[in-house]
Amino acid sequence: MKESVLVMGINPSSQAWRKNCSLDRLQIWMTDLGYDHYCFSNVIPYEGEYKLKDVDLEFVKEQTIGHDKIIALGGFVSTVFRRCGIEHFKMPHPSPLNRRLNSKEYELKMLDECRRYLC
Repeated sequence: MKESVLVMGINPSSQAWRKNCSLDRLQIWMTDLGYDHYCFSNVIPYEGEYKLKDVDLEFVKEQTIGHDKIIALGGFVSTVFRRCGIEHFKMPHPSPLNRRLNSKEYELKMLDECRRYLC
């Protein structure tokens, strides 16, 4: 049986779902990593602007209970996990606006590092 994986993002998008959105890329990544099923949550439960002080650290800690591996999408979420003392792997945020992901080599390197973390 595979380990239970939790992926956490920042907050829900105010945009309607559209092709090639962040969740599409995340699904491609997770399938590539061998996970057709995984848990997903956000550190901020509402749309719109947010600050680090808006994060309910107890909520974040509760979300991670029972999961063997935790993946943070982006630096903001990784910072939240560090503040909570939660071991995790930081992936880049899968947004189409993330220019670092224009480099296929960078994306493949991050997926390879995540694969090693999950093993």
